[in-house]
Amino acid sequence: MNSILYFVIALLLLTAAILFLMPGNNKKLRGEGHTSPESVYPMSKEEGEDHFSVLMNAITPVWYWRVNHEYIDFLHATIKGMSMAEINAVPGLFDAQRRCSDLNSAVYKYYDTLKKRCLNGEQVSRADLDVLNLQQCFREFSLDAWPALVALVWPEFQRPWISPEDI
Repeated sequence: MNSILYFVIALLLLTAAILFLMPGNNKKLRGEGHTSPESVYPMSKEEGEDHFSVLMNAITPVWYWRVNHEYIDFLHATIKGMSMAEINAVPGLFDAQRRCSDLNSAVYKYYDTLKKRCLNGEQVSRADLDVLNLQQCFREFSLDAWPALVALVWPEFQRPWISPEDI
């Protein structure tokens, strides 16, 4: 009697292992309940635009666009009118300007990437890597790189440190 019981258990285990390892059944079992809503219900272009607007409003610091416009005006008023000899005469100015330029470009790159993804129907979450990178660029440009550049060119006009929570 025991040998029949062991034989039936072994047969059931073997059958379960075969079913689990079959490629067709394995994909169905793993795919059930784990499908993402984006693949099932892609957003229309209008819904994507709305989603992108909501996402950008949620992650963009209130001060960022003001700082960005200040940076553009500052460039035109100072650095674009300087010769390379004048830029190199101020220690660290070239590197500080390059850092600001790179961060500003990265903001627009992530912004465009996220917009394209949203317009293609993808619902991008706030935990997405591009969103997190964009937020880091916002913070680093606004709170560190831009004030350091101003302090190099116009030390007498450097902004005092302000906590972003106070704005």
